[in-house]
Amino acid sequence: LFQDLARYGLRPPKYADQATVEADHVSHQNWLTFHQHAHVAAFHTWAPDREHLDWLSEKYPTTFDKFYRPNWEMWAEMTKQGKRFYNMALPMLCQTCQIPMVYTEPGDPTTICFRESNFKGERYHFCSDGCKDIFDGEPEKYVQAWLPAHEIYKGACGGPTVPDVLAWYRLNAGVDNMDYVGSPDEALWNSWQAGAVKAAE
Repeated sequence: LFQDLARYGLRPPKYADQATVEADHVSHQNWLTFHQHAHVAAFHTWAPDREHLDWLSEKYPTTFDKFYRPNWEMWAEMTKQGKRFYNMALPMLCQTCQIPMVYTEPGDPTTICFRESNFKGERYHFCSDGCKDIFDGEPEKYVQAWLPAHEIYKGACGGPTVPDVLAWYRLNAGVDNMDYVGSPDEALWNSWQAGAVKAAE
């Protein structure tokens, strides 16, 4: 694609090479993070079943089985025992993209990528070299970011407990978040699918 665009004077963005190298990790790191924080998010998540785990193993042969499948298998076993895993700690958020700082160092999937900058006596944290560069280019803009985890620590989101925060956000636990299986969204989807089958008949 970049070769085709070169005729128009367009060049690959900075860190495109890093993004390409990390493509076999980033989506897994995202979903693992979303899944363990689904009780405080505004969306549903689900764990891949055995069929999908096998598909992911085939699709990502050099990374999934080694770094990510063990998590899903451990959590599946915990769920069977009635101990569905939720991470009760608030994650540190990147000042620029506001995504939890869960990405790993380029070339080292065992070490969290951690960057920081100082601006007017305050320290700010970033999930990648790219986010740090963006901040350093316009710090006055990004210091204004409203980071939910930070605001919760400051007591600005209704209170210190998960129910307090969900109430402040006006989220209904189990309806607006948590697991997709058994949720109103799944029931609605199933009813739509049943209606589509009847219409096709």
